[in-house]
Amino acid sequence: MLKWKIAAVIGFVCGVAGVGWGYSQDTKATGFYELRVYTAKPGKRDALAARFASRTAAIYARHGITNVGYWIPQESDAALGISAANTFIYMRGYPSREERDKRLKAAHDDPEFAEVVTKQERNPDTKLIENVHNIDMVPSGAYASIRITQ
Repeated sequence: MLKWKIAAVIGFVCGVAGVGWGYSQDTKATGFYELRVYTAKPGKRDALAARFASRTAAIYARHGITNVGYWIPQESDAALGISAANTFIYMRGYPSREERDKRLKAAHDDPEFAEVVTKQERNPDTKLIENVHNIDMVPSGAYASIRITQ
């Protein structure tokens, strides 16, 4: 009788461990992302990229926004409205749309953001951005390689 009880306990423990292992292998991607495509004023793309590198990215990070990446296109695509000379692209990530709204508001309310971005963009003489397109996205499938930290 004792052998059967030991076997039952071992079987139960193995079952629980197997279920736990199965859940740990779940690769469901989570998060909420924004693809941002900026058209800079003529000749201002590199200054815009430099502003992100030197100040804006740090402000976003301070408010829990994941700076996924920043890109400069190497060729133009008229159908997409991409000019290699004037386009700057980046992606931000968040745990959810709700967190995006909350964190982005906090970042834009930050006094440093007002000093670095808002003030410059309101002045026609120092303005860098001509146009912005925003695309909200969520991961699709188990192969999304980017993970947003909570």
